[in-house]
Amino acid sequence: MTHLRSLFTGNDPLSAAERAAMASLRRGGISSVIWIVTERCNLRCIHCYEGGRITPELSTGEVLRVAERLKEAGRPLTFISGGEPLLRDDIMILLRKLKEFGIRVILSTNGTLVDEKMARELADSGVNNVAIPLYGPEDVHDAFTRMPGSHERVIRALGLLRDYGLSLTIKTVVARRVLPHIKYLFDLAVEYGAKAVYLCDFIPVGRGALMREEVPSKEEWRSLLDWFIDEMLLGGAYGGVEIDIGLHPSTAIYVMERLRERGYDTSRAEERMKDRRLSVEGRGFISISPTGDVYLSNYLTDFRLGNALRDDLKKLLNHPLYRSAGDSSQLKGRCGSCPYKDMCGGSRVKAYIYTGDLLGEDPTCLIQD
Repeated sequence: MTHLRSLFTGNDPLSAAERAAMASLRRGGISSVIWIVTERCNLRCIHCYEGGRITPELSTGEVLRVAERLKEAGRPLTFISGGEPLLRDDIMILLRKLKEFGIRVILSTNGTLVDEKMARELADSGVNNVAIPLYGPEDVHDAFTRMPGSHERVIRALGLLRDYGLSLTIKTVVARRVLPHIKYLFDLAVEYGAKAVYLCDFIPVGRGALMREEVPSKEEWRSLLDWFIDEMLLGGAYGGVEIDIGLHPSTAIYVMERLRERGYDTSRAEERMKDRRLSVEGRGFISISPTGDVYLSNYLTDFRLGNALRDDLKKLLNHPLYRSAGDSSQLKGRCGSCPYKDMCGGSRVKAYIYTGDLLGEDPTCLIQD
């Protein structure tokens, strides 16, 4: 995750989340966790990286033990995701326990199951932020989810959650058919008071492997970033709505170089990136599966580190796979020779998916053709 607005302008609406992650990193070496609590889902999104697989799930007692392991590991920023996590009957039990342990929690839900009762329960749980995906206007969104009426349900969910005082994020995937609707998403973020719009690069795995034509070109990504620079970073559009980029660390380097060319001082941003590499695999981030297995990333299930029920999470950081992924001196190809390798590191997810080498170069890098 790369917060472009706070990185380059000093406006930091998500600073509490970043502070929680960095404090946990100092305490135990883990900054953030994506915990896939279920792979069950009521949608059949055409781009889903999980591809409709269903694996066994931990029991209520077991997820509560994993929650305790997270507390012992330093209370990392925890993203509860799926599948659709609201399909778990015990989801509120888990959310309340995580909050009882002092863990900052972001819940990722598709929004279609959020009625007034659910919104009230989420507010009562103390969850810190709810992230809901949108892919564009009704026809675009419903085609993505393959569920007629899902867009209408998301809009209803945003309104209910806002009215119950919950902090919101709108999330999307940067696919070619979504690109024309990015402004629409930011307009909705302002309308519903969302803190951020999270834009994850399209990864052609799972069902997405059948949609490789949807992968944006480098020029399409650069054009989008140029729009962010002109309209938002320099023009101040959309108030304090954060621009949060996922799985594309070179976006921040591209923005930094463009701002430098225009005479802006980017030294503060550069220092922050030197302090914490943008590519988080092996650098404080882990993923937990529905069975409790711990991975380098929820996209990198070939790289299992251990199991959260059986293993001390902090000790898993000594796993050779984890250590090598986080060591920028081991990177190969253009990532290995890049002057920004300690600030960026290239996406280890995309290096593996596109080249088959976890330490290989990231072919989607925006500062090298």
